[in-house]
Amino acid sequence: MTPVLLNRTEINDARWDQLIGACRQGVVYAHTFYLDIVCCGWKALVWPDRSNYQIVMPLPVVKKWGKTIVFQPLFCQYLGVFSMGCLGQTDFLAFMQALSSHFSYVSSYHFNPENFNTLFRIKDQLAEFTFTPQHTFWLNLCRAYGEIYGDYSPDRKVNVRRGRSSGWTIEKNGQITPLIELFVANQSRRIAGGVRPGAYDLLKNIFAETQMRGIGQVCYAKKDNQVHAGTLVVRYAGRAIYLFNASDAVGRKNNARSCLLDMYFSGHAEEHLVFDFESPEVPAIAGFYKSFGAHSIPYFKISKNQLWFPFRQIQNWRVRYFQNQVKSLRRPL
Repeated sequence: MTPVLLNRTEINDARWDQLIGACRQGVVYAHTFYLDIVCCGWKALVWPDRSNYQIVMPLPVVKKWGKTIVFQPLFCQYLGVFSMGCLGQTDFLAFMQALSSHFSYVSSYHFNPENFNTLFRIKDQLAEFTFTPQHTFWLNLCRAYGEIYGDYSPDRKVNVRRGRSSGWTIEKNGQITPLIELFVANQSRRIAGGVRPGAYDLLKNIFAETQMRGIGQVCYAKKDNQVHAGTLVVRYAGRAIYLFNASDAVGRKNNARSCLLDMYFSGHAEEHLVFDFESPEVPAIAGFYKSFGAHSIPYFKISKNQLWFPFRQIQNWRVRYFQNQVKSLRRPL
């Protein structure tokens, strides 16, 4: 089994998207339109050949110092290996070996949670890669709302009730600019080194495309016609992703975040849908998401650095900086 490496221009969008939309690992991050936004020059490993996609692995790449580097883009929590059928250890080994043979440097690459168990069984055979477990939080909405609410922690129930009694006006809006402005005014200053250039334009492009496709939705919590909190949720292939949010002091004090999330859950209860909180590795944030009854779901992050000195040390620093950016942009309200 030998996966084939394709450039972006060689990929058949219709065949690719058909597989992503129907496979069990399907997630919006791996759709061609989404990859084109977060990394316009992405590549992919495919099998069995360049015109027949049964197994695929999207690879966001960037060129630095004459080297092609694999990286995990902003607003793209995980990718990995996608297939219509069951994936065995042999399949994964072939793709990982192909990845290693084509790229000497992988700054960071995240596999979807469905890949976790198989990767766990073979990781000791892949010594050139560093495997780091990560976690997100999933909440199953395929239940009655009363059952979903019943799994909230006692403190979360109190905060939801307080939020409901605070007189919030919840508004679905076709504009993402107020959400970004709210983040800039209240959260961006906490990010060490500032927000990465282009991050907000990237978010605007994601929202514009997902809204056009009917899968992206911004909601705001308002008082006296003033926005105090907002969320961006993207829904695709049975999964709703909590992609971005922001709040000011009034929103935090009056539990706007709890109110917005609870309203989404009540509005989509009994649907075949999993809500992905897209959680960074921060205990306080994990505790907040867990308080809604969400379950911790593991996935693997890998890296590989076989660059020569001093490029290895420079890239290690860049990775730490970029990961801090991602962690900060994914903080809750």
